[in-house]
Amino acid sequence: MSDFLDKTSVGGVREDFQTTHWSEIFNIRTPDEVRQNTVMDSLLRKYWKPVYCYIRHQGYNNEQAKDLTQGFFQEVVLDSNLIRQADPAKGRFRTFLLTALSHYLIDVHRKEKAKKRAPQGQAVLVGTDNLPKLPTAQTNMTPEQVFNYAWATEIIDHVISEVRKECYDTGKEVHWEIFNAKIVIPIMENAPTPRLKELCDRYNVDSEAKASNMITTIKRRFRRMLEGQLRCYVRADSEIEEEFNELLGIIAKTSAG
Repeated sequence: MSDFLDKTSVGGVREDFQTTHWSEIFNIRTPDEVRQNTVMDSLLRKYWKPVYCYIRHQGYNNEQAKDLTQGFFQEVVLDSNLIRQADPAKGRFRTFLLTALSHYLIDVHRKEKAKKRAPQGQAVLVGTDNLPKLPTAQTNMTPEQVFNYAWATEIIDHVISEVRKECYDTGKEVHWEIFNAKIVIPIMENAPTPRLKELCDRYNVDSEAKASNMITTIKRRFRRMLEGQLRCYVRADSEIEEEFNELLGIIAKTSAG
């Protein structure tokens, strides 16, 4: 995993980073309904896949998991004003959310409410036409590990897409293709790592040293963008490095499995 993103001195202005995740959450307490809906939509986009994967790993089939995911966001997150109970002093928001989800499923099981539900109200579950596949490696993971894996891969997938677009928009298509072949694919797909000479031949790069420099350039972009995404999930800048290492650790453990 150290090859994925080497430690680099990454600069950048504050505008490169989004508002903090906790600031976003606190905005849901505003009386402005439009702002409330905007924040809730953002939270749904960030967390519905981890919630869905957690429920699937508890033994529910696809349809049950979709219904329970929808039910959780409607009945607990919205109707019970869960977000208003969140407290950054007590730790990560995703841990808070995971605890609430666990309690919800226990309650569903106890009351025998695992039947299909069609919640009414403002909750709209995004992305249900693009449900994540559960990799074979997840069979040996706990539901909590699956939740965190889905959270981590959602962020990584987003950053991969954004960095690729940035490279193609700025004329660095070959930079991206070499970085993707040498770094991303071997880690994300547990595939063999090609030699630099092979990549130089494939993409008509003059030397292995030049190809190595291309990889370093994209690593810096990747890390900068990943740190920007992680800023959404921490309480302060001082926690970004810890969150960064945890995310890479989650990916590394799953890839090794």
